[in-house]
Amino acid sequence: MLSELVVDGIGVIDRAELHLTPGSSALTGETGAGKTLLVAALGLLRGARADRALVRQGAPRARVEARFVVPASHAAAAHAVDADLAELDGGDVELILAREVAADGRSKARINGRLVTLAVLEQIGSALIDIAGQSEHHSMASAAAQRDALDTFAGAAAIELAGAVRGAVAEASRLGAELETLRASDRDREREIDVLRFEIAEIEAVAPRAGESEELKELAARLEHAEEISSSLTEVAEFLRGESGVGELLAGAIARLDRAAGRDPRLAPLLERLTSADIELRDVADELGRITVAADPSSLATARERSSELARLRRKYGPTDEDVLGYLERSRERLAALDRSAETAESLQERVDAANTEAMTAAEELSALRTTAARELSSRVERLLDDLALSGARFEVGLVPCELYTGGNEKVAFSVAANPGESPRPIAKVASGGELSRIALALRLLTHVGSATTVVFDEGDAGVGGEAARAVGRSLADLGQRRGVQALVVTHLPQVAAFADHQYRVTKNVTDDRTASAVERVQGEERVAELSRMLAGMPDSSRAREHAQELLEVAARDGRG
Repeated sequence: MLSELVVDGIGVIDRAELHLTPGSSALTGETGAGKTLLVAALGLLRGARADRALVRQGAPRARVEARFVVPASHAAAAHAVDADLAELDGGDVELILAREVAADGRSKARINGRLVTLAVLEQIGSALIDIAGQSEHHSMASAAAQRDALDTFAGAAAIELAGAVRGAVAEASRLGAELETLRASDRDREREIDVLRFEIAEIEAVAPRAGESEELKELAARLEHAEEISSSLTEVAEFLRGESGVGELLAGAIARLDRAAGRDPRLAPLLERLTSADIELRDVADELGRITVAADPSSLATARERSSELARLRRKYGPTDEDVLGYLERSRERLAALDRSAETAESLQERVDAANTEAMTAAEELSALRTTAARELSSRVERLLDDLALSGARFEVGLVPCELYTGGNEKVAFSVAANPGESPRPIAKVASGGELSRIALALRLLTHVGSATTVVFDEGDAGVGGEAARAVGRSLADLGQRRGVQALVVTHLPQVAAFADHQYRVTKNVTDDRTASAVERVQGEERVAELSRMLAGMPDSSRAREHAQELLEVAARDGRG
């Protein structure tokens, strides 16, 4: 329930504070006094677009703040807890929604003192406040609005099934589009698979190893110069071991140094080093003796052929053996992914079939509920229209079978004959604005089962007068008194205002050449005076006051209070 509303700097409203109570409340006042601005302020808390034209001239910003108290089970409380904006402690949950609009049009939103995004404000604000304006009468003419109204009237099961149908059909459509895209690319996929398989086979046939090209390059160089290398080895061996070679000379040097070291200990380390050199020299000579390099034309041809194969792969797949092997690995992975895509297509088809089956099953169950609810809604609307001074009006809820779509297996069409003897026509073609207002009101009264506990009716009684106005007032009062909904009614009709549990007057005053509106609750004689003004424009007229008092008494007798 909305318990407090504070509005600063919106249009002609400098500052207004409303302390609201359960039941129905009427907002009255002269045209242009600012009643609709209060509705616009509540719209801002529902996430409506921030319009800098709302900011009062000369004010730096417009601000609206509202305090709600709702049960812990309320949808808005759940959203606030999920967003870490409130905590549940077993009792009621307090939610304070605030919105500021700067003179340049930029806005900020807060819930319980914390900045929130517009999406979060809209989610929570829409769960708290519902606004029914005159534009709703025209929106009720849309097929989607009529379908939603019927499902709402049919109850929670129908609403759940409608959501299931909508979700399943949308999922089937999404998966179907994905499957078509996949199938459309099958030809390209097969071409790519053929290329990948060829390239993989080509590389695998050669079977390169990392670093193999360098090894073959060294081998080919050795085989090409085998004779030169062999000759060099022979010469080196002769230098090391031959007569007067390095080995013989080194042995003589060691013998002479050994004799000298026997007489001079300082030479011992040098002798040791020279001896080590001799051992190393002998090892080198032995190892050279084991190396053989023979000319092998066949091996050289094989190495050159293998090098050529590797070079061909490197030209196509990468500058090094490692790059070729990397390309091979990536190609194998891509081929495996493309092979899996065939399985994906099969899996997608199964998911499309499953989604379609789910949609059809839910749609059939929904159709059964809609068929029953359509008859009941038709009857209930006709009875309510009789109460709203449209005696004899006929209302029909038509179900037109069609192919399965997001709305189910049928189109929903509302038709009405406002007067006896007329044939029902689509609701959009009802001629009288007053009749349309009452039909829209009847539908709202019967289909309002949403979470919003505060419903604002913005001059929903347009085009209504006389006995019909009393009927509208009685119905709105019933919404607040018997259905647990807090109804806030903006009206120019005294018959409607008289049925409200509480009445607030919006007045416009001029001070120092500035216009400002104020809102105050009127009770007792003040309420009688306000109703007198609404009746005859003469709040001080005794006859008008008598008529106003009579209206209040009739309202009390017929259901208010």
